[in-house]
Amino acid sequence: MKLFLKITIPILVSLVCLNASPVATLEKNVVAMVNGVKIQKSELDRGVKRLFPARYFHKTVSDDKIKVFEKEVLDGLVDRELLIQYAKSIDIKVSQDVIDKGIEHAKKNLKSTENFNEALRKAGYTLKTFKELYYNEELLKKLYEKKINVNLSEDDLLKYYEKNKYKFKEPEKIEARVIYVRIDPTIAKGKSNAKQRIQEAYQKLKDGEDFSDVAAKYSTAMSRIKGGDLGYIHRGMLEPGIEKKAFSMDANTTSEIMEETIGFYIVKVEKILEPNQLPFEAIEKKLKKDLKKKTEKERKSNLLKKLKSTAVIVK
Repeated sequence: MKLFLKITIPILVSLVCLNASPVATLEKNVVAMVNGVKIQKSELDRGVKRLFPARYFHKTVSDDKIKVFEKEVLDGLVDRELLIQYAKSIDIKVSQDVIDKGIEHAKKNLKSTENFNEALRKAGYTLKTFKELYYNEELLKKLYEKKINVNLSEDDLLKYYEKNKYKFKEPEKIEARVIYVRIDPTIAKGKSNAKQRIQEAYQKLKDGEDFSDVAAKYSTAMSRIKGGDLGYIHRGMLEPGIEKKAFSMDANTTSEIMEETIGFYIVKVEKILEPNQLPFEAIEKKLKKDLKKKTEKERKSNLLKKLKSTAVIVK
């Protein structure tokens, strides 16, 4: 009897729960429901067209790719609806005056009411649905200012800088020139021809000719037009074998001929810049922009995570 109760009671509880909250089914042309609010397929289609208009209209994207785009847009629409509902729940409002002024501004930009109405028609909106759209956009702006926006002070930025100084270092760099002769894989003597050319270039250097002049004459790289000048480069910008050699060289020295699968190289290192700690003043403006974006993204993500934990979303 105890065994029977252990088995049947959980089953009965689950049946009661299922009966109390039946799985919602979507109506035709409805792609999702967020707490009972419908997201229409027309909204999804507009979002996809805005994201990839040319490729979408000309059907140059595969069905699988379009499905990926549709999922991305639908996820965004669901997030948007959650935020709109949240804004309303905390009593954020937009006055009718703001809506009216927005409509008049749009008409003014389009030169006439007729042009405005035609633009609505082409976009698939009625005046009513456009007003709803505009209202929601203004609602989201107010929500952003109230719950997501951050204003970072100089003190906030300084604290972050001091705590994360390692992120604001310029890596070691070298100023270099290169003579590169490509091996042409389409001809039988591609490698031997390239080797002969690089050897001639190397001999010219040994004879005392200027590196930039030799590079301009013998190199097959685009840098030849600047005498082989690569400017300042850091690790990760050259072929691994060439990079290893270049970063082990002293300033004002020239390498021997180096061979890689794609061709032959001669490198001249002109200057070496050691790793450098960037001062706060040099990175303050960019740091403020990046940190604001990062912090606001985290705030929005955390808010959506909280909203989704209690929402009923059907796709």
